[in-house]
Amino acid sequence: MTLTDRFAGPLLPSTGLLSDGQVRGRNCVFCDITLSANAVTLGAHDIHFLGAVVQWFPRSCRPCDAGGYADSLLGAAFSACRDLPPPEQLLDLYLRLRHEVRRRLPTVEQAAATAGQGTMSYHAHQRIVDAATDALLDTVGDDNPSPLVLAMRCSELGRRLRDLIPYQPCVQ
Repeated sequence: MTLTDRFAGPLLPSTGLLSDGQVRGRNCVFCDITLSANAVTLGAHDIHFLGAVVQWFPRSCRPCDAGGYADSLLGAAFSACRDLPPPEQLLDLYLRLRHEVRRRLPTVEQAAATAGQGTMSYHAHQRIVDAATDALLDTVGDDNPSPLVLAMRCSELGRRLRDLIPYQPCVQ
């Protein structure tokens, strides 16, 4: 898998945080529902397992493959402060949210450029770009961030992703 391919799709959850069914491909890697025969294979991914690099073939349901995975990201982001999941789950969510915001940002920038500077449409798009960029610049900082700080960053990235949902990611 090339670097471009890696950024073309959503960032998969860390395998250490998945259920047995999600790792084995019986359940959707994003929403954990039991998959039927029409599941979508997300391609081969190299993972580290017991000191070796092995190939993993995750699968997803059709709704998540069509972009519904963003709904599960938003749900997790908005409940992060209330539920305060374990730090490793929060960090995984934080990284996945940042990835998804970065994937969608070029589409909004392109829409702003197309709208023409000075128009209401331009300013609406630019407001979304500025807020998302600010959220991306507000990083967690050290190697061992506080779970509450991480949860608050996830909530903020969730708000920015909610603004970006109408904009489909650019596919290279």
